[in-house]
Amino acid sequence: MKKLIFSLFAVIVVVFLIVSLSVTGCKKATTAETTAAETKAAETTAAETKAAETTKETKTSEPITLEFWSWNNEGSYPLVHEDAEKRFTADYPNVTIKREYISYSEYLVKLKAVLSGEEAPDIFQIPWAGEYTELARSGKLLPLTDVLKEGFPEFFPNVMKAISVDGESWAVPLDLNTLQIAYNKNMFKEFGLEIPKSQDELKDLAKKLKDKGKFCISQGTKDLWTAADSFFAQVAYTDPTHTKLAMADEGKIGWDDPVFLQAAKNVADLVAAGVYAPGANSMDAFVGAKDLFVQQQAAMFYPVGNFITGGITADIAGAFEYSLFPTPPLKAGDEFLPTGGVAEMFVIYKNSPNVEMAVEFLRYMTNDEGKDALVANDFIPSSEYKGDLSAKSELFQNMLNAQSKAQSRVVYNTKVYTAIMNGMQGIFGQQITPEEFIKSLVEAAKE
Repeated sequence: MKKLIFSLFAVIVVVFLIVSLSVTGCKKATTAETTAAETKAAETTAAETKAAETTKETKTSEPITLEFWSWNNEGSYPLVHEDAEKRFTADYPNVTIKREYISYSEYLVKLKAVLSGEEAPDIFQIPWAGEYTELARSGKLLPLTDVLKEGFPEFFPNVMKAISVDGESWAVPLDLNTLQIAYNKNMFKEFGLEIPKSQDELKDLAKKLKDKGKFCISQGTKDLWTAADSFFAQVAYTDPTHTKLAMADEGKIGWDDPVFLQAAKNVADLVAAGVYAPGANSMDAFVGAKDLFVQQQAAMFYPVGNFITGGITADIAGAFEYSLFPTPPLKAGDEFLPTGGVAEMFVIYKNSPNVEMAVEFLRYMTNDEGKDALVANDFIPSSEYKGDLSAKSELFQNMLNAQSKAQSRVVYNTKVYTAIMNGMQGIFGQQITPEEFIKSLVEAAKE
């Protein structure tokens, strides 16, 4: 009996082992099948991705020409534009970038003319002040708030604020600048001069340079924006709150606020003291003023930012060294405050037949490689730069450091900004008084 029970037990164990092995085999087979399925799925995904890329290439294989307008043909900006163009067309060989540079004095006239019709450049540079609001509200520009969330860097908060009108972003900011005074270091050393620590010291410096047969500051206000920046440079000091410029622009306070009148008086005072080269309001504009500095007829040149340092360096060609300092404060011991903001920024024509390609090109201008190109040419990107700065010059570090202290020079009310430009040219020409200048701003704000 015991022998029978033992035999039955043995049979049961054998059956159990056979079943277990069968189940294990099934599990292995299932695992193998699952792995094969996953592999196949991955291969399918890869194939779909490749197909999508092929489809993209097919969709974009048709010849396209993107028209690109800018007024910055001076300095190194064309090199930055060309760098983006080369990288972009290498990836999109069917696209041709047609770059056109128009002088600033003619730029807005020509731009507004084409915008009034049915055709305009796909991508064009836009002023950061005055006309920016007008163009943003014209219905001719592509809204970019959502566009900037995909494939673009995270621009600095103050930059995003600057490109916003009515809660919408309208431009792609390329770089930032600070406006300072360039000075000839060799000339300063030769004549035993020091960087003026106050505006009174700046006036004394003008007298010393006149005795040496040199102009103090060359500034060509025939390009009206430079005259406006002299006003903004003074507001940075007359308004210790650094809020009234924006408040007046928004209509919260009047342009007859004492800080603006004092700023205009400060400029008039410097003009009367001979700080600026004679004929600043009629000389050959910005370029003519730059040439006076390059030719060492003037010890200083204003306004200078990273939009022009490359061009100045090239023109000087090693004849002398130069550096930068902000317009001096009202009294010695106070902090130097440069003015600044967005330098180059670009918009897209809303009715462009090539909107997607236009957006893509602006991504190339502002991506990491684009920022490398900016830094290589001494421009300051409008988003964080994580590249190597160890080889950068003292001049670049100067501009980079100044950016963190820069005060606003933005007025979006077109009529007021125009009044500031025209009025300050009148101040430089000693044709109007500071009080008349302020009156013109108040009247412009009412229109």
